[in-house]
Amino acid sequence: NYIVFFIVFIPQIIFANMRVTALAFSFALIAPLTQAFVPPPSTSSTTALQSTNELFDSPGWGAIRDELDQVPIFAVANAEGQPLKYSVQLAKKNDDGEDMFEVPLFYTHVEDALKELEIAKENTPLPGMDINPYPLGGLFELWSKNEAVIVPNKMSIISAGAPPTANPMGQVVPLFACMEIAQEDKDGNAVLPLFFELEDANAAVAEAVSLDGGKKEDFEVVGLSLPQAVQLLSQSKENAFQFIPPSSSIKHIRDYLSG
Repeated sequence: NYIVFFIVFIPQIIFANMRVTALAFSFALIAPLTQAFVPPPSTSSTTALQSTNELFDSPGWGAIRDELDQVPIFAVANAEGQPLKYSVQLAKKNDDGEDMFEVPLFYTHVEDALKELEIAKENTPLPGMDINPYPLGGLFELWSKNEAVIVPNKMSIISAGAPPTANPMGQVVPLFACMEIAQEDKDGNAVLPLFFELEDANAAVAEAVSLDGGKKEDFEVVGLSLPQAVQLLSQSKENAFQFIPPSSSIKHIRDYLSG
């Protein structure tokens, strides 16, 4: 029941001891993991990006969206591939006086979507119900308008500094990077890989150290949020980031396509 979804898999050529300097002004926004956790946004803070609609109307948004679209996120969907909607209550009423609305839930990690599928089958079984992958770019825009919820993985938000009791629902998506490594994009330019999974970031550091030498402890993995990364890209004339989906999600899609 999968919708057609194509991902461009670019070979990851990791370089150690190489900073990506195109967004040097952004380093102050990137924090050590113990400080990177962002608390659940209020309705006012979730509309902070929404109030800057010029981002989505700007010529540069298309390129950012294309980059985000390389990342699949997952939702429980019916047989027609339409994501199921859930009732979500806001902490306080929005500008229209509403505090309850129905939105689809999209998960950054496939294992969380699979868990939600099992719950949905028990509570509201529908013929042909399954999980589907969807490109992140357009959904990020819907998220900024409170028309979709993007749910990060619990271990990821804990890795970013959230307390173990934190509920992933309503959290912003954390990303992980090492400022001392880079990889080549499809045009051969050095870009900073931003990982959705801390383990993947640590694996990239280990690969860079094994190829280029150095001590692993000298390479610090730091965190930032997905909205921060998008905002930074919108302020740059160059594409200095590459978003790396969780390895588990890539494996799931590859396994599915290979039959």
